[in-house]
Amino acid sequence: MRQFLILVSALALAYLSVVLYFSVKTVDSFDASDPTNYASDVFTTWTISYENPSFPITSFSGTNELGESLKIVHSYDVDAVVPAGWKFVEWRGGVLMGDMLSLRSWSDEPGEMALRWRLEEGVNSRLFKSDLGYVLERSNNEVVVWEDELRIPKYVFDRGGLEIENDSSDLNHKYVAVVRAQGGTYLAVDLGDRYVWVFDDSVEQIQIDENDVSDKSLDTHESLLGIVRNHRTRSDLDILFDSERGVVEAVGEDGGVVWAVEIENEPIGLAYEIDIYKNGKYQTAFATSDGVFLIDVKGNSVKGYPYIPSADITGFAVMDYDRNRKYRFLVATSDGKISNITGEGIRTSGWNFKKLRDGVFVEHIHHIKVGSKDYIYAGCSDSSVHLLKRTGGKRASTSVKVNSNYAPAFRLSSNISKTSVLFIDAEGWLKEYTFGDALEVGISGMVKADRVQMMDTNSDGKKEVVVHYKGDRTVWNTRNERID
Repeated sequence: MRQFLILVSALALAYLSVVLYFSVKTVDSFDASDPTNYASDVFTTWTISYENPSFPITSFSGTNELGESLKIVHSYDVDAVVPAGWKFVEWRGGVLMGDMLSLRSWSDEPGEMALRWRLEEGVNSRLFKSDLGYVLERSNNEVVVWEDELRIPKYVFDRGGLEIENDSSDLNHKYVAVVRAQGGTYLAVDLGDRYVWVFDDSVEQIQIDENDVSDKSLDTHESLLGIVRNHRTRSDLDILFDSERGVVEAVGEDGGVVWAVEIENEPIGLAYEIDIYKNGKYQTAFATSDGVFLIDVKGNSVKGYPYIPSADITGFAVMDYDRNRKYRFLVATSDGKISNITGEGIRTSGWNFKKLRDGVFVEHIHHIKVGSKDYIYAGCSDSSVHLLKRTGGKRASTSVKVNSNYAPAFRLSSNISKTSVLFIDAEGWLKEYTFGDALEVGISGMVKADRVQMMDTNSDGKKEVVVHYKGDRTVWNTRNERID
């Protein structure tokens, strides 16, 4: 009898072992859910390691409201070793491991971190929340920074990138920042809500002065309109305009064309990344004089697009005032109107911009945030400026006149009256005037320019004036002293 009970017990234990092995550990195929699509914002540092390419390990760490440390590791590996003192639970075909406090803190409530996470197979990555925003670092030397001010990321600094270059290279016309580092150069693109830094080991020694021709590797008939995420591959798409072929195309990191759209006229302004359905599937918005286009990753127009107004488009911008993906497409036309449409191509209710008269139309549209107030800058063909509310009505008056042939920049102050607009006049001189009393201030009249920007070039928290003129790039501090 005793031997029979031992045999029954052994069989029962063997059965339970088999059941537990296959019910908890077995993931025969790679069809388990990706935890980065579900993790909540309580975990503020995410990493993925491809040390074992067949079974990548994803880690999540953070602190709860009591300041207690949390850490969870996700594995697809059927034979994953659970660290001593940790527990594991089944989760959507995979395994979550951690202490009991951390496992109890897990919830399938994706938020801001999930929105910014981007995966490329085989590329180790780390996303973390910083004091100023969010930073995604990838082992292929790409860094994405969601912060209001441009600065050199620590990732770039640690690799020898100590300062933003001010040389005469054509790179400084294409990118908002060029930083020489060990083995190559980091190039930054401003995408409105984030800065994308990419590494190029082919331009480490490029030095071009005004007597040199531009670098032959730069394709002069192609211009970069923006960068948009490809949610299918979790990689970036360069949105390029090819003037020779008359196409706007999305080019992947491997150089392949993902989609292309033929256009009859040149794009107006930039291309914008849009997520109109708030589901992490991205579209590209851009405009020509003919219409506004919204293209999905397959190259198809989103329902409601292209948006074709009754008159030629003269200005275009996409606003996401609160960065909550409630997009507003502002479309200025040659009949003096500004239309406000939603991401779905529907006119926004409550918009009350008063049509301009006497053949005047808007050419430049920008969002200016001063303190807690939003201003829509509308620069007109007759050099007049309107400062609007979100609803299109007048928020403030200004008598300043701004040459509309060039895009302006703005030096923010404590209020809109003290805030100044920087622009290039008809003779090519850089001018700076306050909105309040239209006083000539700052750097006005000191240098000539063909492009002007405001950016924090030395990561001191203060934006400098960056001036481009005939291939040269100079930087001026808040005291209007040249610092390069």
